[in-house]
Amino acid sequence: MTEVGSEVAERPVRSSPRAGDGLVPPGGVIEGELHGLGRRFAVFMRTAVLVCASGAAVVRASPDQRPLVVGVVAGLGAWSVLYTRFAFRRWMPVADTLVITLLCLTQRWTVPPDSLGDSTNWVLAVVSITAVAHQWFTTTTGGVLLATAVVVAHFAGNALAAPETWAVSVPVGLWTFGEAGLSRVLFLFVRAGARRADQAVAASEQTRLDAAVAAARRADEREHLAVLHDTAAATLLAVGSRMVDATEPWLAEQAARDLAALAARPEFPDGEADLVRLLDQVARHAPVAVRLRSPRTMPMRATRAAAISAAAREALTNVARHAGVDTAELSVERAGDLVTVEVADQGRGFAPERVPPHRRGVSQSIEQRMARVGGRAVVTTRPGAGTRVRLESPDD
Repeated sequence: MTEVGSEVAERPVRSSPRAGDGLVPPGGVIEGELHGLGRRFAVFMRTAVLVCASGAAVVRASPDQRPLVVGVVAGLGAWSVLYTRFAFRRWMPVADTLVITLLCLTQRWTVPPDSLGDSTNWVLAVVSITAVAHQWFTTTTGGVLLATAVVVAHFAGNALAAPETWAVSVPVGLWTFGEAGLSRVLFLFVRAGARRADQAVAASEQTRLDAAVAAARRADEREHLAVLHDTAAATLLAVGSRMVDATEPWLAEQAARDLAALAARPEFPDGEADLVRLLDQVARHAPVAVRLRSPRTMPMRATRAAAISAAAREALTNVARHAGVDTAELSVERAGDLVTVEVADQGRGFAPERVPPHRRGVSQSIEQRMARVGGRAVVTTRPGAGTRVRLESPDD
């Protein structure tokens, strides 16, 4: 069966930002966005710490060191510009590690001797923020290896600068592993939380899609039952209840139309249709004489025009079945964006509250059909006072 009256749309799933860079396995949308945000923040923090450390290096350098320190700081600044530009490339963490390794080896000429073994060493600040930032751009193994490389380079630079006392810097330098480890743990927590959020969103989206598919199937089934009710069932009932004689000349034509309707795909047309033309066909083939009052044409959305004409056909069939009269009036009018069609008869009428539950002509073929296209059907009747079926639909 085809889907009728409902649309099931698949929402495109975006890939995580730069998921193909190979640094971290690609994840869902939320994971990708949070990971990208974390990497941008790591780049910002690295740049900020480097600027502060470079300023401290120039201020604290001795007069004979200052020209070299200024040159090293200038080169480091130029590298930071490249780092910011290409931070998300696969090769950047390795290249950055090599640059910081070279920086560590210059401590003999760029760091005051009294700062080599403690936390005031500006190179150590650069080493620490580098190890921390790399945890957001690499795998766990890669992060450990790169952190180890810059820490060992720092110790080597200390040993070259002060061979007798470099071991004093070991405790402070080892704290870099703790900072890098905390950064890695934070990264893993953020990624795990983002993945759970992605899974929750995916489960919610799947539930929504399943509900939409189920609703579409139910709508399809209802439309199929409505078509069956309006065609073959109505014709068989008319013959079985002797409302018409089996020799009626129009009966064969009606049976052929019923078969064609059942064999066709029960889907709504696209574009626009002339409601007056559709209702004129309904009136011509109705089982009662119909007086049609309408403008010459009334173009509207085809889905709604088809629903209105089908509901009007069922209303006219009900006149022949239950009203006890052989004439009915069919009127069409438009007021702004509201299209109204009325089917009225002067027959025996009925009490709606006494209609058995298995009688679904009004509820399924008329009311539900109108509701599926955003309209409504109002049935006004009482015993002995005829029946008026008012079909209303927007046409915006």
